[in-house]
Amino acid sequence: STIGHTGGAVDLVCFGLHVAGVSSILASINFVVTIFNLRSSCENLEYMGLFVWCIGVTSFLLLVSLPVLAGALTMIIFDRNFNTSFFNPSGGGSVIMYQHLF
Repeated sequence: STIGHTGGAVDLVCFGLHVAGVSSILASINFVVTIFNLRSSCENLEYMGLFVWCIGVTSFLLLVSLPVLAGALTMIIFDRNFNTSFFNPSGGGSVIMYQHLF
């Protein structure tokens, strides 16, 4: 619902976070594909540098966690604009569900 903030600022913040999430997912896919496909043919993953491993692990963690954030933001947008009740207890939703998503 729009009880707390009635303007469109929260919707724009959610949209901006969606755009940032999509760009981070695409960058993570780019890093993972680069690590696996564009290394030297005689180089194994175990002999790659620490920086490459850190980028690979960070990209994997982003690919796992950002879709959950996008789902939660989508539920917030639906609650505010389309009268769903994901987080509204009077409509059968759960206030704590947002905290359980993270």
